[in-house]
Order: sequence, then C-alpha cells, then structure tokens
Amino acid sequence: MHTQARQVDDRQTVDNLASLCSNGRVIKAAQIAKALSQQAKADFDRLNAIDSEQDKIRSEHLRFVDLDREKKEKAARLRRTASLIPGRLQNIGVTGNDDEHDPFDMYVVEAKELTLWEAMLALLEHTGDIQLYELQHLLEQFGKRVTRGAIESAVLTHPDKFRATTRNRERVVSLKR
Repeated sequence: MHTQARQVDDRQTVDNLASLCSNGRVIKAAQIAKALSQQAKADFDRLNAIDSEQDKIRSEHLRFVDLDREKKEKAARLRRTASLIPGRLQNIGVTGNDDEHDPFDMYVVEAKELTLWEAMLALLEHTGDIQLYELQHLLEQFGKRVTRGAIESAVLTHPDKFRATTRNRERVVSLKR
C-alpha cells in the first residue's frame, strides 16, 4: 500500500508542477501579447507619421530625382560632344585669366579615349541618318580612325542605341528612336 500512496503523491506533485508551469506560461504569454500589441500600435503610429511627412516632401523629392537624371544625361552628352570638338574650336569654357580652373575641362577627354559607340552617338545626335562611309569619314576627321567593320560591330553591340539599314545599296546608320 505504501507504494500506491507514493505513486499518487508523486502524481499529484507532477500535476501541481505542470499546473504551476502552465500558469506561468499563460502569464508570460499574456505579457508578451500585451507588449506585441503596444509595439504594433507604436509602429502603426510611426508609419502614419512617416506617410504624412513623405506626402509633404514628395514633390520636392520627385523634382530632385528628375533634375538628377537630367544632369546625368546632360553630363554624359557634354562629355561625348566636348571630347570630339577640336581644342582650337572649344570656346565654351572660362575666358580670360589662364590661372582659373575651367570647370568645362572636367567633361573633356581625348577623342581617342572616347569609345567608338560614344563618338558615333555624339555625331548621330546632330546628323540624324548618315551613310556608313560618311560616318567613317566624319569619325576620322574628329580623331577616331576606324574601319567600316568596327562601325558595324558597334551598331550590332548597341542595338538599343543604333539602327543600320540599307537604302539604294548604301548602308545607312541612324539612332534608334
């Protein structure tokens, strides 16, 4: 009998222990749920504040992004075109004192350092459609000695920029619009 009573006592102890742990888990879960609820409310309030602040500055940000994109496009085009202009014909920069740093010079690279497709893009922006041999001749005049095959290769390499067609048995290169 003594064994049975002991089993019952052990069982009651285990049940009491489980009950105490269960109550502790319930209390802890309730505290965590309350903390999560408070965190969710704080996050929701902050998101609403951020949305209202973003609404206030959205137009200025969009204007900044537009100006930045336009600046990058103009700087790239200026680099291409200014690099093809012979030095004696460049009259865009600062005039007068030779000691002054010319901000225009930061856009100018040697024509030979300009890639072929960039030089072609600069010329085609001003000429529109041009026959392949005329483009080759123009490039040579601006310091880029190239072959017709190199021009054809550049057209094929950059299909998003250039288009080559045949008109009256002559190869014509133009910008892709």
